[in-house]
Amino acid sequence: MKGLTLKAPAKINLFLEILNQREDGYHNISTLMQRISLHDTLTFLKINEGVIIKTDNIQLPSDRRNLVHQAARLILSEGKVAQGVKIFLRKKIPISSGLGGGSSDAASTLLGVNRLYDLNYSLKRLHLLAEKLGSDVPFFLYGQTALAEGRGEKIKPVKVYKDYWIVLVTFPFQVSTAWAYQDVKINLTRRAEYIKIKNLQEKEGFFEALNAWRNDFEGKITEKYPQVRYALKLLSKQGAIKSSMTGSGPTVYGVFEQEPNNEEVKRLFKREDWQIFITRPIP
Repeated sequence: MKGLTLKAPAKINLFLEILNQREDGYHNISTLMQRISLHDTLTFLKINEGVIIKTDNIQLPSDRRNLVHQAARLILSEGKVAQGVKIFLRKKIPISSGLGGGSSDAASTLLGVNRLYDLNYSLKRLHLLAEKLGSDVPFFLYGQTALAEGRGEKIKPVKVYKDYWIVLVTFPFQVSTAWAYQDVKINLTRRAEYIKIKNLQEKEGFFEALNAWRNDFEGKITEKYPQVRYALKLLSKQGAIKSSMTGSGPTVYGVFEQEPNNEEVKRLFKREDWQIFITRPIP
């Protein structure tokens, strides 16, 4: 049986600013998100009815608790599709790590079912569906580096320099996003303005902006989890141009101008419960 296979890339936040709390309880943010080569893979098959999820990760539910399941049901219902879909999800992106794996999988599901059943939904229409699934989901529909504002649903593509390497360090614990937002220190300095005043497509302008950018969650997370602070210091000692945290954590990353030595990096970060990935930005 012929199926459709799509890659669902992870992301890093090149900066993340928390602006204020909204009346609906959510926070307005400003963040620049970059897709990276680490990815999950989803294969879609037509079936007679319903939604079936198969995954190689035993930690993931395969029922309606799974965001992929929710995305599939949403677009099938919206498109009034009488048939169903079976989805094989191969996970490589660590779960609840700040890398956007679940959101990327959900976005790929919207794109996949749209193609599988020739629904011909526009990007604008898919975006409206994505907003119902989560704040980060719309970003992954666009296939570009983008500035995300509002709750994260307002997307503006941005052209940036991408000829560098990334070392990711992930940890065996998860950070509650709701907890991360509680009493977080809001920084009044808007570093996002570098997008307007710097030529981010040029190496010099991009790295200058990168060093000015910050993740507003980082202080709170490193205070509670000293191993996160330690990993950031190790990345800097290894020669990272910039080390930072992605999302609300706990994953951290280092940006390197040259390809890091894989064995040396693994030796430096050798911990039984840490995962290391060497990856790159993607267009």
